[in-house]
Amino acid sequence: MASMRDIKRRKNSVTSTQQITKAMKLVSTVKLQKARTKAEKTNPYTEQMYKTISSMMKKSGNIIHPYLTAGESTRKAVIVITSNRGLAGGYNSNVVKLITGDEAFRKEDVEVYALGKKGRDAFAMREYTVADDLSEVMDGPLYSDAKELSEKLLERFGKGEIGEIYLAYTVFKNT
Repeated sequence: MASMRDIKRRKNSVTSTQQITKAMKLVSTVKLQKARTKAEKTNPYTEQMYKTISSMMKKSGNIIHPYLTAGESTRKAVIVITSNRGLAGGYNSNVVKLITGDEAFRKEDVEVYALGKKGRDAFAMREYTVADDLSEVMDGPLYSDAKELSEKLLERFGKGEIGEIYLAYTVFKNT
Protein backbone atom coordinates (compact mmCIF):
# COMPACT_ATOMS: atom_id res chain seq x y z
CA MET A 1 0.00 0.00 0.00
CA ALA A 2 1.25 3.50 -0.87
CA SER A 3 2.39 5.72 1.95
CA MET A 4 1.07 9.24 2.51
CA ARG A 5 4.37 10.63 1.18
CA ASP A 6 3.98 8.66 -2.11
CA ILE A 7 0.41 9.88 -2.50
CA LYS A 8 1.46 13.54 -1.97
CA ARG A 9 4.32 13.15 -4.51
CA ARG A 10 1.93 11.64 -7.04
CA LYS A 11 -0.59 14.46 -6.44
CA ASN A 12 2.13 17.12 -6.91
CA SER A 13 3.34 15.39 -10.07
CA VAL A 14 -0.16 15.30 -11.56
CA THR A 15 -0.74 18.97 -10.65
CA SER A 16 2.57 19.96 -12.23
CA THR A 17 1.73 18.03 -15.41
CA GLN A 18 -1.68 19.75 -15.57
CA GLN A 19 -0.04 23.18 -15.31
CA ILE A 20 2.41 22.37 -18.10
CA THR A 21 -0.39 21.02 -20.29
CA LYS A 22 -2.48 24.16 -19.68
CA ALA A 23 0.45 26.40 -20.62
CA MET A 24 1.05 24.38 -23.81
CA LYS A 25 -2.64 24.68 -24.67
CA LEU A 26 -2.52 28.48 -24.26
CA VAL A 27 0.57 28.76 -26.46
CA SER A 28 -0.97 26.59 -29.17
CA THR A 29 -4.19 28.64 -29.05
CA VAL A 30 -2.23 31.83 -29.67
CA LYS A 31 -0.32 30.21 -32.56
CA LEU A 32 -3.56 28.93 -34.05
CA GLN A 33 -5.16 32.38 -33.85
CA LYS A 34 -2.17 33.95 -35.62
CA ALA A 35 -2.25 31.33 -38.38
CA ARG A 36 -6.02 31.72 -38.75
CA THR A 37 -5.71 35.49 -39.03
CA LYS A 38 -3.05 35.14 -41.74
CA ALA A 39 -5.16 32.63 -43.66
CA GLU A 40 -8.27 34.81 -43.43
CA LYS A 41 -6.36 37.85 -44.70
CA THR A 42 -5.61 36.04 -47.97
CA ASN A 43 -9.29 35.28 -48.72
CA PRO A 44 -10.21 38.66 -50.26
CA TYR A 45 -7.18 38.51 -52.57
CA THR A 46 -7.93 34.94 -53.61
CA GLU A 47 -11.60 35.66 -54.24
CA GLN A 48 -10.86 38.80 -56.27
CA MET A 49 -8.19 37.03 -58.30
CA TYR A 50 -10.63 34.20 -59.07
CA LYS A 51 -13.33 36.69 -60.13
CA THR A 52 -10.86 38.58 -62.33
CA ILE A 53 -9.60 35.49 -64.11
CA SER A 54 -13.14 34.15 -64.55
CA SER A 55 -14.24 37.47 -66.02
CA MET A 56 -11.29 37.54 -68.41
CA MET A 57 -11.98 33.98 -69.54
CA LYS A 58 -15.66 34.74 -70.20
CA LYS A 59 -14.86 37.84 -72.25
CA SER A 60 -12.01 36.34 -74.25
CA GLY A 61 -14.02 33.57 -75.92
CA ASN A 62 -12.09 30.56 -77.16
CA ILE A 63 -8.39 30.84 -76.45
CA ILE A 64 -6.11 28.46 -78.25
CA HIS A 65 -2.85 28.07 -76.41
CA PRO A 66 -0.57 25.02 -76.04
CA TYR A 67 -0.68 25.23 -72.22
CA LEU A 68 -4.49 25.07 -72.16
CA THR A 69 -4.77 21.64 -73.79
CA ALA A 70 -3.47 18.30 -72.57
CA GLY A 71 -0.19 17.13 -74.07
CA GLU A 72 0.52 13.88 -75.87
CA SER A 73 2.09 12.12 -72.88
CA THR A 74 -0.01 10.15 -70.39
CA ARG A 75 2.35 11.21 -67.56
CA LYS A 76 0.97 13.69 -65.03
CA ALA A 77 2.97 16.03 -62.83
CA VAL A 78 1.30 16.75 -59.49
CA ILE A 79 2.58 19.53 -57.26
CA VAL A 80 1.55 18.48 -53.75
CA ILE A 81 1.49 21.09 -50.98
CA THR A 82 1.58 19.68 -47.43
CA SER A 83 3.24 20.59 -44.15
CA ASN A 84 6.76 19.72 -43.05
CA ARG A 85 5.72 18.73 -39.55
CA GLY A 86 2.90 16.73 -38.01
CA LEU A 87 -0.12 17.79 -35.99
CA ALA A 88 -1.89 18.74 -39.20
CA GLY A 89 -3.25 15.28 -39.92
CA GLY A 90 -6.46 16.28 -41.63
CA TYR A 91 -4.70 18.85 -43.78
CA ASN A 92 -2.02 16.46 -44.99
CA SER A 93 -4.20 13.37 -45.34
CA ASN A 94 -6.86 15.23 -47.35
CA VAL A 95 -4.28 16.34 -49.89
CA VAL A 96 -2.92 12.81 -50.19
CA LYS A 97 -6.43 11.33 -50.48
CA LEU A 98 -7.24 13.81 -53.24
CA ILE A 99 -4.63 12.19 -55.46
CA THR A 100 -4.58 8.58 -54.25
CA GLY A 101 -8.37 8.34 -54.23
CA ASP A 102 -8.79 9.47 -57.83
CA GLU A 103 -8.58 6.75 -60.46
CA ALA A 104 -7.25 9.28 -62.99
CA PHE A 105 -3.98 9.41 -61.03
CA ARG A 106 -2.49 5.94 -61.47
CA LYS A 107 0.87 5.37 -59.78
CA GLU A 108 2.56 4.51 -63.05
CA ASP A 109 1.58 7.81 -64.70
CA VAL A 110 2.12 10.25 -61.83
CA GLU A 111 5.23 12.23 -60.88
CA VAL A 112 4.93 13.97 -57.51
CA TYR A 113 6.63 17.28 -56.85
CA ALA A 114 6.40 17.46 -53.07
CA LEU A 115 6.31 20.77 -51.22
CA GLY A 116 6.30 19.46 -47.66
CA LYS A 117 7.84 16.43 -45.99
CA LYS A 118 4.53 14.85 -45.00
CA GLY A 119 3.32 14.67 -48.60
CA ARG A 120 6.68 13.39 -49.81
CA ASP A 121 6.68 10.64 -47.19
CA ALA A 122 3.05 9.66 -47.81
CA PHE A 123 3.51 9.32 -51.57
CA ALA A 124 6.85 7.52 -51.23
CA MET A 125 5.21 5.06 -48.82
CA ARG A 126 2.47 4.45 -51.40
CA GLU A 127 5.18 3.86 -54.04
CA TYR A 128 4.43 6.91 -56.20
CA THR A 129 7.33 8.46 -58.09
CA VAL A 130 8.53 11.49 -56.12
CA ALA A 131 10.29 13.43 -58.88
CA ASP A 132 11.39 16.32 -56.69
CA ASP A 133 11.44 17.08 -52.96
CA LEU A 134 11.02 20.79 -52.34
CA SER A 135 10.28 20.55 -48.61
CA GLU A 136 12.66 23.37 -47.69
CA VAL A 137 10.48 25.77 -49.70
CA MET A 138 7.70 25.42 -47.11
CA ASP A 139 9.87 27.03 -44.42
CA GLY A 140 9.96 30.33 -46.30
CA PRO A 141 8.16 30.26 -49.65
CA LEU A 142 9.26 32.82 -52.22
CA TYR A 143 7.95 33.83 -55.62
CA SER A 144 11.27 32.76 -57.14
CA ASP A 145 10.73 29.19 -55.87
CA ALA A 146 7.32 28.99 -57.55
CA LYS A 147 8.71 30.51 -60.74
CA GLU A 148 11.60 28.03 -60.87
CA LEU A 149 9.30 25.03 -60.40
CA SER A 150 6.74 26.27 -62.93
CA GLU A 151 9.43 26.94 -65.55
CA LYS A 152 10.83 23.44 -65.02
CA LEU A 153 7.40 21.81 -65.40
CA LEU A 154 6.37 23.93 -68.39
CA GLU A 155 9.64 23.05 -70.13
CA ARG A 156 8.97 19.33 -69.55
CA PHE A 157 5.40 19.85 -70.79
CA GLY A 158 6.69 21.60 -73.90
CA LYS A 159 9.04 18.69 -74.63
CA GLY A 160 6.15 16.24 -74.30
CA GLU A 161 7.60 14.47 -71.25
CA ILE A 162 4.45 15.19 -69.23
CA GLY A 163 0.94 15.68 -70.58
CA GLU A 164 -0.80 17.41 -67.67
CA ILE A 165 0.19 19.45 -64.60
CA TYR A 166 -1.91 19.52 -61.42
CA LEU A 167 -1.67 21.41 -58.13
CA ALA A 168 -2.99 19.60 -55.03
CA TYR A 169 -3.71 21.70 -51.95
CA THR A 170 -6.47 22.37 -49.46
CA VAL A 171 -8.46 25.53 -48.82
CA PHE A 172 -8.77 27.03 -45.34
CA LYS A 173 -12.41 27.07 -44.24
CA ASN A 174 -12.28 27.22 -40.45
CA THR A 175 -10.37 25.87 -37.49
